[in-house]
Amino acid sequence: MKQSKTIAEFANNYGETVLRFYLLEVARSLLPDERIKVCWRYPLPQRKAVEIIYSDERGRARASGTMKCGSNWVCPACMTFIQEQRRVELQTAMERSSDDMITVMVTYTVQHSKGDRLKPLVATMTDAYRKTRSGRYWQDIKKHYSIEGSVRSLEVTYGQFGWHPHFHELLFMDKSVLTDTRAGGLDELAQSLKGDIGGQWYEKITDAGLWVNVDDAFDVKAGNKHTAEYIAKFGKLPSSGVLSVPAYEMTHKTTKTARKGNFGVLDMLFAAGQGDNEQKRLFVEYAGATKGRSMIHWSRGLKSKLDIEVIRDEIAAQGVETETDRLLAELTLNQWRIIADFGHIGQVMTVANQGDSVALGELLEKIEEKHAVKTITLPQFDLGH
Repeated sequence: MKQSKTIAEFANNYGETVLRFYLLEVARSLLPDERIKVCWRYPLPQRKAVEIIYSDERGRARASGTMKCGSNWVCPACMTFIQEQRRVELQTAMERSSDDMITVMVTYTVQHSKGDRLKPLVATMTDAYRKTRSGRYWQDIKKHYSIEGSVRSLEVTYGQFGWHPHFHELLFMDKSVLTDTRAGGLDELAQSLKGDIGGQWYEKITDAGLWVNVDDAFDVKAGNKHTAEYIAKFGKLPSSGVLSVPAYEMTHKTTKTARKGNFGVLDMLFAAGQGDNEQKRLFVEYAGATKGRSMIHWSRGLKSKLDIEVIRDEIAAQGVETETDRLLAELTLNQWRIIADFGHIGQVMTVANQGDSVALGELLEKIEEKHAVKTITLPQFDLGH
């Protein structure tokens, strides 16, 4: 494998799938005591084979029967499947609400500096957000704007001024808000929301001791067009492989290089893999700060109202079954262990993602010819992390 100087160059040379499994190995080395240590490498208990299954509906293959860590934050492999599922869920919500509701995308930010630690910064922001949306004031806001529910996501990037955590939120609002005297149009609605919700956010975040620019602390993008564009790109890298394209606000949190010189976790991992000790430190801090946190949060009652089933991260990471699933290959545990031990998972899944069982079979034969067959003894793992 030839040296790639940038993550974009690597993606262009070898493809997104190989990139993700390379970065998984980097992440695994930096988090040796976390569940990611077993991710994709070992079979699930009692499984006698690993099945490579392709979904024509989703245009992606999955490996059924291997352990998955289920982390949407730190695992470049699992997040692919989790974020694709989140995109499907949000897209379904948009479609089912379109007759009666409009969606408005809002962003909550704070000023930050190089010395800020990520975990307390996110905790303070989360507390300020909860206070913004509590009490009589928020109940009046919900009623005034006919807010039926919301979906919030947390994004974390890093840049010139240190950690940059921020919330994106989709507000689902009854269309009547545009047909009476409350708004008058999308632009007017956006300005009104910025004054009412943005003003409350400014008050609560400054009360918490963080400083924000009143004009930049809260942003509003009104209209289904904006939110649909973001959701459509959730969980995907740009097709060009150039990761600096500013995109996907709601669903691709961990996959992008952010705007204004900020960068995301995949960029962090790539630099760490090239020996950058500062990026290694940042990734470990990021992993600790996000552990146990939900990336996507639905307000109470919205899933039921729109009849949305949200699949848990650890299940989504396995790849969701579809009616178009078809078996490409069934591998023995020996075969899979060879593939994992010699770093061929990315290569195997790249070919599997083409949906061609013949091409996959030819690749598997070449791997077996290259590496001697060995008998394996599976180690025991503490999966309580």
